[in-house]
Amino acid sequence: MRVLLDTNIVLDYLGANQGFTEDAEKVFDLAAQRKDIKLVSSSAITDILYVLRRAMKDRALVRGKYESFRKKISILSVTERDIDVAFARDWKDFEDAVQYTVAESNGVDCIITRNKADFEEDRIPCYTPQEFLKNIRTGLEIHAR
Repeated sequence: MRVLLDTNIVLDYLGANQGFTEDAEKVFDLAAQRKDIKLVSSSAITDILYVLRRAMKDRALVRGKYESFRKKISILSVTERDIDVAFARDWKDFEDAVQYTVAESNGVDCIITRNKADFEEDRIPCYTPQEFLKNIRTGLEIHAR
């Protein structure tokens, strides 16, 4: 299964958002066991590194966290077409529109986020970490296509 991780889930996993790290770690562990492909958009990577550097104020720590994390994910490119389609969607949050459009362009099966309401369309299912873990553990099908 191809799973796009929203920026907030990655930041949770990397420890930037206290109180949410455990659920994000469980998602990563389960996805690794199942050999799910964990995806992050290239535009999210720049946001993630920016937030981490501001939160942790230690470039070496951020570098180490990113290098370890990078081995666990694949990065999806954001194309010119993705930007144009996301802009045309006219969502409240352009970044979320870009994430969704990149997911759509790359045949992603689902998006994992803490903020499902930010994704204003539902052709690709969005799950909170808790919903994703529950559905996988109870054997429910998660594929969108």
